[in-house]
This record gives sequence, C-alpha cells and structure tokens, in this order.
Amino acid sequence: MITRIWHGRTRERDANGYLQFLIGKGTSDYVNTPGNKSVRVWNKTDADISHFCTVTEWQDLDAVKAFAGEDHEKAKYYPEDEGILLEFEDTVSHYNSVDASKEKINYYIRQFEQVYKGGSWQGESFLEKLSGMDEEVAFRQPMPGVHSVAEVVWHCIYWRTTLQKRIEGDATYRDRTYEQLNFLSWNELKLKGWATLKQELDDSQNVLLTLLDQKRDNFLSTLYQPDHAFEHLVEGIVQHDVYHLGQIGLIKKMITM
Repeated sequence: MITRIWHGRTRERDANGYLQFLIGKGTSDYVNTPGNKSVRVWNKTDADISHFCTVTEWQDLDAVKAFAGEDHEKAKYYPEDEGILLEFEDTVSHYNSVDASKEKINYYIRQFEQVYKGGSWQGESFLEKLSGMDEEVAFRQPMPGVHSVAEVVWHCIYWRTTLQKRIEGDATYRDRTYEQLNFLSWNELKLKGWATLKQELDDSQNVLLTLLDQKRDNFLSTLYQPDHAFEHLVEGIVQHDVYHLGQIGLIKKMITM
C-alpha cells in the first residue's frame, strides 16, 4: 500500500473555511479514484499559521498515478487554493505503508459475537433461538422437504468450518466436502445428536473468534481465490448466519402452530 502526503499552510483566519473546502471538493478526486483506500485531513495551528496535510492511502502506485498523473510526485492544486495557501509546495511525499490496525477485524468479531450471543440490531441470536430446545423439537421437520432446526444448524456449522479452513490455509476443503457435508441427512444428524450439534456450533464460534483475533485488517484484503478477498468471505458467513437465524425462527413457528 502507498501513503501520499501533501502539506499546505494558510493564515489562521482562513483555516476553518479551507478545512471545509478540503473535506468536500478538495478531497473528492481522491475518494472517487479507483484504488483509493482512505482519505484523512490533518490540521494544526502554530501562532497565526494553520498547517494542513491530506494523507491518502492507495492500493498501489498505479492507483496513485490514476489520480496524480505520471509525474505523481508533483503536488496537485485547485482554483480555490489561490489566495488562501501561503505557498504552493511543488512535491508531495510517498511512503510504502503496512496496515497494522485491527478496526475491521474487531468489527467482524463483534458481528460474530452478536449473532451468536445477542446484542445485534435485529435482536436475534443462536443462543436465544436455541435456548431450551430439546432434541425432539430440534429434529422435527415442519413438513416433508422442509429442513428441521437441527439440519439448518448443521448447515451453518459447515459454512463456518469452510471459513475456518480457508483462514488456516486449506483452499480445497469446500470443493472436497460440499456434496457430502453441506447438508447432512436427517438420519446422519440424528446419530450425532442434538447436544453434539450444539457443541459443534459453540466450537465453531470459539475457533473463528480465535483465528480472527490473530489477524490484522490487511488480512481481509488478501485474496483466497482470484477476485475474492477474505473480507468478502468473512462478511458472507456473517450474513449467512443472520439469514438462517431468520429461517430457524420460521421453523419454530411452523412446528408449534
């Protein structure tokens, strides 16, 4: 990743107006250029002079050049800068940068915790949905061809395991197991038993949170297959859990009507 830093100075009396310009039109070209990862504006005042830096992160040097042109070291200015900036610095600084933050990782950990234990906006969780459910109810199918709660829970465990295996470096787990394990038969699950299924769901939760907690945000942008980054997969499993929580709620209503 490339970080680009531009610096400029204004008089203190012009600082508020110039800041509003920067966070609007002055940075719109940055955010609308493909490959831009983030835009921040730094500001401080010394005596009667205000300093500004625009600090932008880019996917690679090609993305920087898409914004700045081939002479990417040259600073870029706008008509609104005239009469406000005290000087026009010719060049900007570029640095190779590594993202060591965990903001996004912690966000997804929180999503998994809420979908499992509760606290999300939809007010539903696995623990709440499955609380007090006995084996007979868990395996009861509302009608022929409609999955039981136990079958749906297993399906969620399978896809959580697929994510786990991908994070651990097993790129072929899904292809090897999809036909056999995506939906186990009712009889196979019955042999496992409801207590075992609930324990496997709990285990999947603990394993995923441990694996994610060991990562930094830059992991999410790495590709697990062409054109598919890990963030796409992690977010997809969260959405998959939420979808099937709703399905479990419908099944419970159908079997208790």
